[in-house]
Amino acid sequence: MRFEVLGSVQIRDGDRTVPLGGVRHSATLAFLLLHSNEVVSISKLMSAVWPARVPPTGRQMLYNAIFRLRTILSSYGGGAELLHEGPGYVLHVRDDSLDVRQFQARVARGRSELAAGLWGEASDTFRDALGLWRGPALADLAEHGYSWPESTALDNARTAALESRIEADIALGRYRDVIGDLEGLVAAEPLWEQACGWLMQALYHSGRQADALSLYRRTRAALVSQLGLEPSPQLRALERAVLSHDLEYASTAPVLHGGCARP
Repeated sequence: MRFEVLGSVQIRDGDRTVPLGGVRHSATLAFLLLHSNEVVSISKLMSAVWPARVPPTGRQMLYNAIFRLRTILSSYGGGAELLHEGPGYVLHVRDDSLDVRQFQARVARGRSELAAGLWGEASDTFRDALGLWRGPALADLAEHGYSWPESTALDNARTAALESRIEADIALGRYRDVIGDLEGLVAAEPLWEQACGWLMQALYHSGRQADALSLYRRTRAALVSQLGLEPSPQLRALERAVLSHDLEYASTAPVLHGGCARP
């Protein structure tokens, strides 16, 4: 049995998706999975399942959801247990059967490889981590208005893993491979100078000097109009290097650091 939250909330039994029985059941399962192997109080669980207002029958509805989930776990096996402990419930799940724990473990390994300058290994590890995702975290619950801090944190972790994979790929000179991902990051955060700098490098080394300079001008205009700031010294130096055809291939790490963080 496999539990998945990196996308829609699912329990998988081999190739089959196990029916959960409704959005409240999915929300109960998801919140327990996000806090797997730790006790979640009944009051906290109810507030998560009914974020606007807990109905008068909320406690009984929660008990029904717990009963449904326990029935699923006992029917399909897989070693997971949903137990009542202290003031709430704890869902005991092996890390290797929960996609978010696998993702976190791979990201941690990728960061260690990146810090050690093992660019190829880091790129592969982050690629594997990102391959666990099937869409935004808890995508089906988001369609029903759920917006937990935990799901936002997961989506941010996904973006951070993508950035780290791009950093490793740029260090390896895989410029063409990262252009699409970088264009997505820049479109989402047009004031983020690090992403702009990476994309300028990738465009330049792919024979698109004019596009790299056009990106710089757009970023500068956005910074000036929205923040009243000129680009950082690093980004200005990068523009000069592109203009003078003096931008070297990255051999160990991207050029931009420090002042090119997100605004």
